[in-house]
Amino acid sequence: MRQIRFACRIVYAGILSLVLLSTFITSCNKPKSKFNVKTRELSFRNKTKDVINGKAILDVPGVSDIIFIDSLFLFATKDPAGQLKVYSANTCRLLGSFCMEGRARNEFLRGRLLTKQVYHNGEGHVILPFSDAPYIVKEVDVTESLLQGHTVVLSVMDNEGYTIFLDNDINKKFVFISNKFEYDDEKNDVPSIYALKDTLGNARTFKIFNSMVDNISEKHFTTPYKGSIYKHPDRNLVVQTFSYMEYLMFFDFDKDTIFAIHEKSALSFDGVYDNSVHRDKDLAFTDASETDNYLLVLYWRGDYYLNVPNREGPNELLVFDWDGNYINGFKMDRQILRIEYDEKRHILYAIDEGETLYKYNMTGLIP
Repeated sequence: MRQIRFACRIVYAGILSLVLLSTFITSCNKPKSKFNVKTRELSFRNKTKDVINGKAILDVPGVSDIIFIDSLFLFATKDPAGQLKVYSANTCRLLGSFCMEGRARNEFLRGRLLTKQVYHNGEGHVILPFSDAPYIVKEVDVTESLLQGHTVVLSVMDNEGYTIFLDNDINKKFVFISNKFEYDDEKNDVPSIYALKDTLGNARTFKIFNSMVDNISEKHFTTPYKGSIYKHPDRNLVVQTFSYMEYLMFFDFDKDTIFAIHEKSALSFDGVYDNSVHRDKDLAFTDASETDNYLLVLYWRGDYYLNVPNREGPNELLVFDWDGNYINGFKMDRQILRIEYDEKRHILYAIDEGETLYKYNMTGLIP
């Protein structure tokens, strides 16, 4: 009897060794992920609820972007006489036109918003980093510009890409460049760059991708990496929305951690990107609005949008918290291009392709 038990133990030990060895070999042979960020798989596609309906409140000719702060609308526009227009959010009255086209210190050859970062300085003034063409950023003192009746620029600095100022300090920059080969034919490395930089030239880079995403088309090899970055109003917490991949990536510099969320049914960075298939489905994420508690982002991959012929239907609005949890989602009543959210009054402001600003009452819809 003892011999039988002993023999069984030997057999069991042998089987266990084979299982462990098989597991070890499998893990060794498993290819390394191209995406070097801890990722949580979520299901947020086709989860939106009812259609929300807005009310038109203002036409803004030539508008390209919007920021809401302190009961002010800051509109980036294509108007050479005022590439930044400031309106009262309470009355929808124009308060001032600034950043006219030109080459002077307080003028802009081509003014635009590269990010939606806006902050207050020590005096409580509203400060807006406004891009001048692609390679210069100027800090515009919006409050002082309104008081003096002309554009007041506090500082001028070189711009390397999409830039967020940590602690609202222009000397602490987080830089995202989606294509470092923009003027270079070399395409044998990951095109995106993520780095922290200071005024002394010190840089800390982040290896987000271990290798290039497999791509059917060399012409569109940078497409999977494209996106925008947005900062929490107070914390050093930055999120990247990807334009053509269903990922959101969070950089929490206060906690020194990076993580991502991904729609589990969507193509991953370890898949093969085929521009003729995936880009034909249009965008994934576009414009976003940052509040103390939530990130609101426009979404284009749900059936609500995709099932409309010629992609002419409304898109959707998804709401996440800053831990990457999906909170809620809504179907828009029209196709929306730009958004801002007033968290105190629970009002969503949205611009459509007709350059009209709409107001949505979100009371009771977003916690």
